Amino acid sequence: MKFVSSIKIGSRSVGPDHPVFIIAEGGGSHFGKIKLAKQLIRAAAQAKADAFKLQIYNVNSLFGNRAEVWKKRLKPRSLRPDQIDELGKMTREFGMEFILTFHDEAYLHLIKKLNPSAIKIGSGEKNNPAFVNTLAGYGKPIILSTGMYNENDILEMQNAVIQAKNNQLALLHCNTSYPTPDCDVNIRAIKHLRKIHTGPVGYSDHTADNLALLGAVALGANIVEKHVTILRNVPNAQDWKVSCNPIQLKKLTQSIRRLEIQLGSEQKKQTPSESYALDWALKSLVAIKSLRKGCVLKKNVCQAKRPGGGIPPSRLPLWLGKKLINSKKTGETFYPEDFK
Repeated sequence: MKFVSSIKIGSRSVGPDHPVFIIAEGGGSHFGKIKLAKQLIRAAAQAKADAFKLQIYNVNSLFGNRAEVWKKRLKPRSLRPDQIDELGKMTREFGMEFILTFHDEAYLHLIKKLNPSAIKIGSGEKNNPAFVNTLAGYGKPIILSTGMYNENDILEMQNAVIQAKNNQLALLHCNTSYPTPDCDVNIRAIKHLRKIHTGPVGYSDHTADNLALLGAVALGANIVEKHVTILRNVPNAQDWKVSCNPIQLKKLTQSIRRLEIQLGSEQKKQTPSESYALDWALKSLVAIKSLRKGCVLKKNVCQAKRPGGGIPPSRLPLWLGKKLINSKKTGETFYPEDFK
């Protein structure tokens, strides 16, 4: 089985020759408050993101005894399944796709009810192919972040998805550091992902601004993911450090859409907007001294000067030795109709 080059996330096609799929990641920025989560959804919709994503987990299932600090920190900041369901419906009402990251097995039985358009798998599932295989078995498109991965890790996860008979897999380059320092972003890895994966590729961003994300789009990312937040400077929290506020998220999506237009195609050709430049920017042959009717054109009587519109310098050999049927003053342009 081969992964399809374009996957279908809800009503949107994602892959080459399709618009960049923009995911607004709610992450932990709701801090367990459904009212705040709804504000995040509205911000994503106003920014015209394609999808809004949440994470669902049960701290008792997710964490072992050695992670009691994390368990205590995240338990009051998690959302109940019924709240997730309500937020999913709201997301769809705003015209966005709803995506969920499942971090443990506790709520997998709710996948059909919650009905996400795609399942996101976080980088933390590295070395856990059985869980990835289980998630892929639900038949939903899979978006896999590859923070901390090497190429063998990617191959292991590709095989896990294939064994579930799921051919819809997108790989996202990612760095699992909040925030990621510039020296570790390595967005060129997107180009390598494209070499080893036939499905869509993209980038999940954990930097403090949007520069790397725009660079990823320029490098051909089909999917990008950025955290969004309302609150900042929250103790014992990390998502806000790598998040856009609503205004920044809107500017980001606008920049991506503008960049897509600017990227154009790989063809090198004259564009319609350059038509005006054909006159003022190019050069024509002009007389460097006065010439009478009947004179023969020689190299030493002409020079290339702006503007264009006359005989271009490259065509000089075709006109050498031709007789003028019109006289020329110094500085006047030569045209084909000036010669027999």
